[in-house]
Amino acid sequence: MTSYRTIRASGFSLVIAPKRLALLLALTLLLFLVALWSISSGTKHIPLGEIFTALFTPDAQSSADANVVVDFRLSRLTLALVSGAMLGVAGAIMQSLTRNGLADPSLLGVREGAALSVLVCLFLVPSLPTALRPVAGVIGGLTSAVIVFALSGVTSRLRFVLTGIGFSWFLSALLLILMASLDIRSLQSAMIWMAGNLQGASWDAVSVLAVILVAALVLIWVTARAADAQALGDSAAAALGINLRFLSSLHFSLAVILTASCVSYTGSIGFVGLIGPHIGRFLMPGGSFLGITVGAGLTGALLVSTADTIARTAFSPLELPTGLVLSAVGAPTLLLLLWLHRHRL
Repeated sequence: MTSYRTIRASGFSLVIAPKRLALLLALTLLLFLVALWSISSGTKHIPLGEIFTALFTPDAQSSADANVVVDFRLSRLTLALVSGAMLGVAGAIMQSLTRNGLADPSLLGVREGAALSVLVCLFLVPSLPTALRPVAGVIGGLTSAVIVFALSGVTSRLRFVLTGIGFSWFLSALLLILMASLDIRSLQSAMIWMAGNLQGASWDAVSVLAVILVAALVLIWVTARAADAQALGDSAAAALGINLRFLSSLHFSLAVILTASCVSYTGSIGFVGLIGPHIGRFLMPGGSFLGITVGAGLTGALLVSTADTIARTAFSPLELPTGLVLSAVGAPTLLLLLWLHRHRL
């Protein structure tokens, strides 16, 4: 049984669960250690002392090692952390909204729809500003998600997930047709990007995604209590005065926006939104919507940053796509979850 403690100060009170808070802090510490490992690892190993010197000593930021740390490794690590958190949070929102442990925006056509839309824009309008990529991705992802909802007619059964997977295959076929019409150089770039790759990380991309993530987290925090009430059932939530249509529409939009925006810069990184929420619920059983969402975000950041570091260093100087490493973990996890949910088929 979870124990709670109340902290009161100057008319303000906060109820916390010490055990869950300790788990979140431990997860944050693990994330920090992975970040140090990621920055120091690569074709050239950079000691931790030189890393801290490059980060916190302005006079040293013009050196070669400082440029490698700040301009390449740190920007790529930050993009991995932000994109992983976005995918984890999106998965937690979608699973809470549909009450389906197999629901994941990347399994519902959102990823493929966003990728198709972004690729079309990039090749038709090569000068498309970086800040407008998420707009194209959100349009494609939102359109795909709406079509899946319309075709399935239900969100809480496995039919919803299977409809999303089928529609994802259809969009994947359209992507292949599009790429077949490209020249060899454009085709190579598209295939590397589609596999989920963080090689093109930049601070511009990090800034755009960070703003979207922070805005989404604020909205999640504001609506967290309403989401907890919704988890009790639609009738109970309506009796408590919760506007279910508005809440569901908001959370659905947030999940699509987070996933599509992430895909716009990193390509098709899958399974994070599926695995992250389950790990979050495992670490914090019976936790609130906000706690599970934060846990899923931290787990997603940990998964993507670890996978990207492995992809970058395992066969150095060659690099694997980050999405490939995650798929090697995510595919068996999906099969395990399907087995656990076999009685709902």
